[in-house]
Amino acid sequence: MAPVDLDPEASHSALERIIAYNFKNRVLLTEAITHCSYLNEPRDKRKSDNEKLEYLGDAILNTVISVLLYKKYRDQNEGFLSNARSYLVKRETLTAIARSIELEEHTAYGNGKAGLPRDSKVLSNMLESLIGAIYLDSGIRASTRVIKKLFLPFFDEEKLKEKNPKNMLQEYSQKKYGVLPRYRLTRKAKDGFSVYVHIGKEHKAKGTGKSKREAEQQAASELLRQIADT
Repeated sequence: MAPVDLDPEASHSALERIIAYNFKNRVLLTEAITHCSYLNEPRDKRKSDNEKLEYLGDAILNTVISVLLYKKYRDQNEGFLSNARSYLVKRETLTAIARSIELEEHTAYGNGKAGLPRDSKVLSNMLESLIGAIYLDSGIRASTRVIKKLFLPFFDEEKLKEKNPKNMLQEYSQKKYGVLPRYRLTRKAKDGFSVYVHIGKEHKAKGTGKSKREAEQQAASELLRQIADT
């Protein structure tokens, strides 16, 4: 990818122009866009700060998106806000945003661009790590400015109203039984996650996915299908 074929400084500068943010500490930017698969170290030492930045960026993103939604849709209820946030931070949305800023052209991954699976979660994770790096570099105000620039084009009210399976199952469960569905992670493996969802002792379904969130959505969708059949 770009760090392999282009001068790293030129690649960094190009990405900074796209996101309209200049890093004070370029090391943070390098760490954010360097996947652990790119490092030539033994497997047990290949944990890069990219993964820690991803963890931080995920938390910052959820907080900022929650605040932006609250301010923009003051007349909407908690259900709409929760559903809208789920839509905006899901892997597919993050990947679309990462592609809109050509993040794959600036990411150091494995043996190069050809090694990046198109349907993987690498780009969505890289976007989160980039947000985490911006937060460490300049704080919450700068992070909020960048997130607003990248995410506001996706604030499509019709899309935000589309209920995801988890929210639909939660509404059904609360209305019918007065309880929340319970999700239980059963397995984390190379190929992803396996999750069970329960409503009391009567209803149970299983879902799998490349992320825990995706597995939970699939489990909720399957349980909704079972309920509809009965």
